[in-house]
Amino acid sequence: MRPPNILIAGLLLAVGLIAAGGWQPAAAAPEGEVRAANPEGELISLAEMSDDELRAAMVKFVENFYLAGEDQSDEQLTVLYAPVVDYFGSRRKSRVAIIRDQKSYYRKWPDRSFLLAPNTLRVERTSGGEPIVEVTFEYLFDNRSAKRRSRGRGVSYLTLDFSVAGGQIIREGGRVLQRYR
Repeated sequence: MRPPNILIAGLLLAVGLIAAGGWQPAAAAPEGEVRAANPEGELISLAEMSDDELRAAMVKFVENFYLAGEDQSDEQLTVLYAPVVDYFGSRRKSRVAIIRDQKSYYRKWPDRSFLLAPNTLRVERTSGGEPIVEVTFEYLFDNRSAKRRSRGRGVSYLTLDFSVAGGQIIREGGRVLQRYR
């Protein structure tokens, strides 16, 4: 199951723009200047964020955007994904192919709901000082179409690269852990 990546671009732009109140295109963040909001809503660099601040921002991101269950436009998906992504086991999948896959998923499951499983979100910065963040979490899903329903628990893995203006997903994966009847 692939949860949709709803308006993530706004979060990747300035992880804490949620606190600031809105989505902005990635172009609003200068190249190489990685900024995010701490829990008080103050914009600070990703490097200056404490682990707790980064985790709080990623929880907001996952709950309010990634698991929102809404369709994204081609423009939003273009901002969200790097030109080439390690995508659900496919190494070096093009952004165009990912957009096509996401649109197919939206058509297959027009009614989608997702919920972050409590106490499952983990955030790790990569070593070496690179502005790369690994996010792993479990979620509950309930997807429906006119002909079928799929419910269960899954896990998602994201790698976010904040070295580009606004940040982008460079790796996305996951799997279904359990199906419910």
